[in-house]
Amino acid sequence: MTATWQETAAAYQAALKAKIPPEWLLPQDFLSGGKPRNIMPLFKTCGVLTSHELDITEVEDAVTLLEKLHSRTWSAVEVTVAFCKRAAVAQQLINCLMDIDFSGAIQRAKELDEHLATKGELVGPLHGMPVSLKDLTHVKGMKYTLGMVALADEVSGHDAVVVQTLRAAGAVIYCKTTMPQTGMALETTTNLYGRTLNPFNTDLVSGGSSGGEGALNGCLGAPIGVATDIGGSIRAPASFNGLYGIRPTSRRFSYLGNAPFTGQTAILSSIGPVGRSLRDIEMMLRVWNNHEPWLYDPVVMTKKWATDVPVPAKATIGVMFWDEVVMPHPPVQRALKMAVDKLNQAGHEVIEFKPYKHKDAWDLAFKQYYPTGGKEIKATLARAGEEPIPSVAKFLARARQLTVEELLQCATEQRQYQIEYLNHWRATSSQTSTGKPIDALLTPSMASASFPHDYLPWWGYLAQWNLLDYPSVILPVSHVQLSDVKDTTYQPVNELDQETYDLYDPALFEGAPISLQLVGRSLCEEELLAVAMAVDRAIKA
Repeated sequence: MTATWQETAAAYQAALKAKIPPEWLLPQDFLSGGKPRNIMPLFKTCGVLTSHELDITEVEDAVTLLEKLHSRTWSAVEVTVAFCKRAAVAQQLINCLMDIDFSGAIQRAKELDEHLATKGELVGPLHGMPVSLKDLTHVKGMKYTLGMVALADEVSGHDAVVVQTLRAAGAVIYCKTTMPQTGMALETTTNLYGRTLNPFNTDLVSGGSSGGEGALNGCLGAPIGVATDIGGSIRAPASFNGLYGIRPTSRRFSYLGNAPFTGQTAILSSIGPVGRSLRDIEMMLRVWNNHEPWLYDPVVMTKKWATDVPVPAKATIGVMFWDEVVMPHPPVQRALKMAVDKLNQAGHEVIEFKPYKHKDAWDLAFKQYYPTGGKEIKATLARAGEEPIPSVAKFLARARQLTVEELLQCATEQRQYQIEYLNHWRATSSQTSTGKPIDALLTPSMASASFPHDYLPWWGYLAQWNLLDYPSVILPVSHVQLSDVKDTTYQPVNELDQETYDLYDPALFEGAPISLQLVGRSLCEEELLAVAMAVDRAIKA
């Protein structure tokens, strides 16, 4: 007799829990008084991690962690065990993992320690560092499901190019993280493994589709993670969980070996890291590039990583306060205005950037996300008899299969829009003191700091840059405060704007991280990161 999707999901969740060592399980009475909205303090009080393991997992960033590992201050085993334990606790609190290989990771760490002890050399630049990866990234011997019940038993038979790179560099792979059903949602929830929560405010989402990466890294359960992005899936989770992250140009690094949800090629998915600092982000991209991914993936551009790009003392930065579609919530506006003030104080040049047809861009992107009307998605859901989650259901209801002629028209419109936007960007040269276009563009990452469960938000601040294929970086700036009161004088300009306006309540969003997005030009990741470092320093000053 064929199992129901509910039975399959229950078995999946039970098997996942069984992979957590019994001594790492939280006491049954630990949350007897209920789970707080902010679960971050619970890692210190749960009794699973020692004080030394807390020190390891709460290290400043991955670069600092690698310094400790490579100097033999900390062994690969003690670091791996610490992060395995913190990830196990995180899973029990916010449900961010979809597969676990703690025992394999500890064995790998032992081998790395032995190699360093006997040969006196590192396996590679990431020697001993645990790394988390998203559900859809193929890791040999581990599961991949795309958040769909019909794929619950799928096990990868090979490593993605990025995983090959990580292993060659000496990294330790210990877990895979959750993603939403199908991957096309900014909230991570599925019928298969449930809902992932935001560690800073469990009433809010952790983002999607790399929501497990965002939540795990946000609660310091990983030193760095690998995510993917076709419409905001690196940037929303980074933004909602107070992380740094980058969505690189799609052809800069290898996506090969990450399971796609569709075969469309108009808007390619990107792979990128989320982490605790910009130097972590730069370090990871440099390691990936040094592996020469163009030798393994024909889509990747042959372009060596530039290590000589200076952090500018005076950058020229455009600022887009809103996209003229959906007005950001008060705390996002506060963060953006604060950043502009700090940049001016630091001596950078800031000019206002007027948005260019952003609603048209979203409409064009959406059509190309679902060129078959979601036929393959619907068929995969039907195989297990499961229903789409609310946000996916709303998208599928809007999706329409395109004819060949319509696909060609979309391609023509996309190319024309890319030309027009480039000209719009270049035209900023008439506003700058240098007579050159802006170095980067500072924008909201989303209209809100996060959003409540089962809500479908406006994606335009994110998907815009996928359509254009511009790299973009997420910078943590602040947190929502009760003093970020609603603007009762604002008059929304359309239905989407009204929905977003009605959603805001400072009490609901209190404590949620607020982040901003810095956008650069295609294939200019090094230059974008250099400007991002200048912006980050100014904000923190």
